[in-house]
Amino acid sequence: MRKPLRLILFLLPCALAAADLSSQVTIRRDTYGVPHILGETEEAVAFGQGYATAEDHIRELARLYLKARSEEAAWFGEKFADADLAAKELRMYEIAESGFAHLAPWMQMILNGYADGYNRYVQKHRAELAEWVKPITGVDVLAHARRVVIMEFSMNLRQMNNIGAKTASSLPLDDGVRGSNMWAIGKGRSTSGKGILLGNPHLAWSGSQLFHEIHLTVPGKMNISGTTLIGIPGVAIGFNENLGWSHTVNQHDSDDVYELTLDPSDQHHYIYEGHSLPMQKREISIQVKTASGTATRKKDVYWSHYGPVLKWDRDKAYAFKSTNLNEYRFVEEWTLMDKARNLPEFRHALDMQAIPMFNICYADKEGNIFYIFNGRFPERPAGYDWAGVIPGNTEASEWNHILPESRLPQLINPPGSYVQNSNSAPWYTNLHAIIDRHQFPDDLTQNFNGFRTQLGLEMLESRKTISLDDVLHFKFNTKLMLADRVKRDVVRLARGRTSDGVSLDEAAKVLESWDNTAARESKGAMLFVTFWTKYREKAKPLYAVEWNEVHPASTPYGLGDEEAALHSLAAAVTEMKRKYGGLEIAWGEIHRLRRGSLDVPIGGLTDDFGAFRVVGYHAEPDGKYVAVGGDSYVLAVEFTSPPTAYSVVAYSESDDPKSPHLNDQSALFAQEKWKPAWFTEEDIARHLERSYHP
Repeated sequence: MRKPLRLILFLLPCALAAADLSSQVTIRRDTYGVPHILGETEEAVAFGQGYATAEDHIRELARLYLKARSEEAAWFGEKFADADLAAKELRMYEIAESGFAHLAPWMQMILNGYADGYNRYVQKHRAELAEWVKPITGVDVLAHARRVVIMEFSMNLRQMNNIGAKTASSLPLDDGVRGSNMWAIGKGRSTSGKGILLGNPHLAWSGSQLFHEIHLTVPGKMNISGTTLIGIPGVAIGFNENLGWSHTVNQHDSDDVYELTLDPSDQHHYIYEGHSLPMQKREISIQVKTASGTATRKKDVYWSHYGPVLKWDRDKAYAFKSTNLNEYRFVEEWTLMDKARNLPEFRHALDMQAIPMFNICYADKEGNIFYIFNGRFPERPAGYDWAGVIPGNTEASEWNHILPESRLPQLINPPGSYVQNSNSAPWYTNLHAIIDRHQFPDDLTQNFNGFRTQLGLEMLESRKTISLDDVLHFKFNTKLMLADRVKRDVVRLARGRTSDGVSLDEAAKVLESWDNTAARESKGAMLFVTFWTKYREKAKPLYAVEWNEVHPASTPYGLGDEEAALHSLAAAVTEMKRKYGGLEIAWGEIHRLRRGSLDVPIGGLTDDFGAFRVVGYHAEPDGKYVAVGGDSYVLAVEFTSPPTAYSVVAYSESDDPKSPHLNDQSALFAQEKWKPAWFTEEDIARHLERSYHP
């Protein structure tokens, strides 16, 4: 079929521009498939990154860009209609489109360059790609970044489903997979006197939460290695010649629900300071694939001056207000962080306060370290219960500003020479310099210090000096902190006892000899996990001593309900013998990492058991538990000259079944091994697999 002349005339300059950018950039793949992209300009490097990411993750990327445009239901059906409508109702694309026009030209060029690189791949492989794999624009790239960062991470829309029962976490960690670990070790504690950084995000191993390892170089302007979520240009966690940083999810509260009193004479007006204000009404629509063809789905949506009105209840309506709903500049902020050369420049980049959330740990070659509870958090007026619904009929309850960076919890070069975070409250970043939480708003975050954080602190405090080798070893520690705190009570209680007709003496012996790890070869972990899973559903209270801030790194501990413990252990013994024929099955025999032809044992467990080596599992029909998330991209770097860095990606560099890099890093990851993160031109040349223009 011949292309219309108008389409040819449109595509021709695009093709010429793409060819021009292609000649300005070279993709060098190392022997693990990691793309080291060398370009003449930032736009050219973005072009290379868009192309390389498409090479490795085209199908996932294409679906994500459909989501960004609220078009997934048009191709894949009713299941995706609600998500498409929600993205439209919250104006994910609309604000990206208007925001794009206000970005600096250099940032527009990066976004457009990334889109052009992606389109270049689609054009070259059109015949083998599905029809729904569509070309994109720079606005699509920005809309995708907004939808993922805002809708999947920063906004807490779940509270709308249960008005008045707000939680302070916008990204629930109760699946034990999402979260992260990070450390920065300064000159007073590192063996070399140079800064050391550990970056270790934990996310699902699919979809929008996939990380792509990348190295971007524009000589004299940028040289950054690390990772970003697929589809987003630049590097969000990584290092350059001088410094590096990582992120963890911070348990924060950036959103509020305002109760609107509806005007009795018009249910689409609400009372505010004695005046009747109109809601803004708009009709949105999406296309939905059905068995009989494509149908149009329409919805009337309403906005108040607070934000979208998402729930109605007789004479009340509930509006959602967020600090992040209109934000679109965070890709720019990450780009400025990528190019920072020292701590002042890095902090200057953070002054934008465009990144909606995420803790930051920083380290550099001078041995400086820095932590900040980063994000966009409301400066709320006093006198209201910000954990509940806020009256929306008065300006007295309305906030209009975010807390400035200077008023967020932070530490620079503290005593003890380390900062860390594993998703706990910021107050316990360093045990030698506990941050006074009373100096900050009560509504900023929860006060807690989880087992995973406590295990990290235990490792950091175990050595007066810490080397990069120590960090490489510590990261893959498979110890379960929970077991350290309660196992002694379990063994004491079970020894020589019978419960529900089941002898517990063998269980006591197995647990006593167990080393408290979820290592591949461990033969007590499965019994402990089975016991605890049952016990926590019954026990009241759970612990003999609950967590408290007076002893933030040594509580909770002990069994709080011995009767429940006896019944739970008896049930665990019965289940273990029924399923596995005994109590000492090796952890790795039933916990597996499967990817392509790879099927190997893997150690690690989830946050709720106090694992630092975080791996989440899904039960398969064959009775095995297969890893599906947790440790994703793992980085350890020491800021020598040049930096000495190691990394590993749990699911490897590519999801192309034909790629040699589908599972090569996965095999390393399952064995708790690292690969070098080659950074210098000499190292890249020595370990080059192929080099090409997109």
